[in-house]
Parts: sequence; structure tokens; C-alpha cells
Amino acid sequence: MAKLDIELIAVDEQPLDLLAKLAKAKFNADDVHVLPGTNTLDIDKGINDIRGLIDGNRILFYYRYKKDCIRYEASILDYCRANNLTLRFNASER
Repeated sequence: MAKLDIELIAVDEQPLDLLAKLAKAKFNADDVHVLPGTNTLDIDKGINDIRGLIDGNRILFYYRYKKDCIRYEASILDYCRANNLTLRFNASER
């Protein structure tokens, strides 16, 4: 899986709680849970096309299909704007 060029920064709440809210709002998830054999989190109700990874107060995102990258970034950005959250953009290789 490839890493999205954005990260969500948890400032006022626990990263896992924030990720769960995002996953429910944007990726139709019922809950967030660790995928067995990985350190990533299922955030799309088992479809496994996007995953989350918590690193300190940062939430990183990984996607399976390049064709979905822009859509996932847009969904995360939309959620951050609507909820006044901190987002970090990373240098892109695209």
C-alpha cells in the first residue's frame, strides 16, 4: 500500500478516537480495529482499500489503488475542514 500525502494531527483528542470519527463519517466504518499481522487499522469496514496508522499524535493514511488517492485525500480534507482539524501535507512524488 502507498502512503497518502496528508496526515491528520490529533490535538484535542486521542488519535484513535479521532480516526474512528473520521472512519465512520467518511468511510462507512462501524468501528476501527487493528488488521491482524499489521500495525495498520481497518477504517473502511473491511474493504481494505484505505488504512490508518497512528504514530504518536499523527494519523497516517495508506491506500491500495492509485485511482482512489485523490478521492481519499478529498474526503479527509473535507472532514478536517468541517471539523476544524489540523492537517499536514507532505511532499508528493506524484
